[in-house]
Amino acid sequence: MAEARMDWFACAAIGLCAALACARPVEPGPPASPPAVGVPPEPVGDPPGPVGVDPSLLATSELMPGDVEVKCHAPHYLARCLQARAHPEVRFSWLLSLDVNTTDERGNQVALGEAALRERWQQVIDRLRADGAHEIVENWGLDSVLVTAPHPAVRGAMGLPQVYMVTPSCAEDDHEFCACERLRVDQCLAHAFCQDVRGLPRCREPAVLAGCTRAEGCADSITHAVDPRGGKWEFPSSCLPDQPGWRSLGFTIDMTTGEPRCERVHAR
Repeated sequence: MAEARMDWFACAAIGLCAALACARPVEPGPPASPPAVGVPPEPVGDPPGPVGVDPSLLATSELMPGDVEVKCHAPHYLARCLQARAHPEVRFSWLLSLDVNTTDERGNQVALGEAALRERWQQVIDRLRADGAHEIVENWGLDSVLVTAPHPAVRGAMGLPQVYMVTPSCAEDDHEFCACERLRVDQCLAHAFCQDVRGLPRCREPAVLAGCTRAEGCADSITHAVDPRGGKWEFPSSCLPDQPGWRSLGFTIDMTTGEPRCERVHAR
C-alpha cells in the first residue's frame, strides 16, 4: 500500500511540473531603446509614392493589316493610337495632317492651290462631325485639323486619303487618363501617353528608369533633382518624374557658388 501511494505522488508531481512548464510565460527580451531626441527614424521599405493604377487603364491593341492607325507614323505615336483605340471612352487630342500635294499627269508632285486645300480640309471636317466629333479647331490652318474626341469619332477621318499623318496626345482638360503622377515606376513604360524619364542615380552611370511625365517638350539641358528618399539624381533633360516627392535642384552649375551640382551635393 505504501509503495502504491509513493507511485501516485510521483505521477502527480510529474503532471504538475508539465502543467507549470506549459503555463510559464516567455521571458521578455531587453526593453527597446527610446528613440534619440531630434534624430529622424531610418526609412523602412520603399518611399511613399503612388500605389499605381488599375492595369486595365494600360490596355492596348495590336496593329492589323489595313488598320488606319498605321498613319500614326512614329513608333511612339503608333503606340498612342493603339492604346487610344483600346479606350474608346477617353477623349484625346488629335492632329490630322493633310496631304497638300497632288500628282500631275507626268507623275510629279504638285502643290495644291488654296481652293483644293480648302475642299480637302472641309471633307475631313465633315467626316469628323458625322462621326460625333464636335470640338474642332477650325482656324488651325488648311494643312491640318486639330480635334478633341474619343478614338471612334476620329477613326473614320483618319482613314480618308486626304489625311497622311496622325499625331495623338492627351486632351488638355483630361486629368484622369493622363495623370502620369499616379503611375508606379514599373507602370510607366506601359502607358503610351506618359514619357518615361531616365536618369543617373547618385549622378553615376548607368542610367535607370526613374519615373514618367506627361510633359511633351523637354529642354535639352542637364538637370539635377532629389528623389522622395533624398537621393541625388542627374537627368539629361529638363523633365523630371511627375511622381510625388521629386524636387528639382536646377542647373548643372550652382549659380551661387559656381560649383558643379554633383560635387557640391553629396549623394547618400
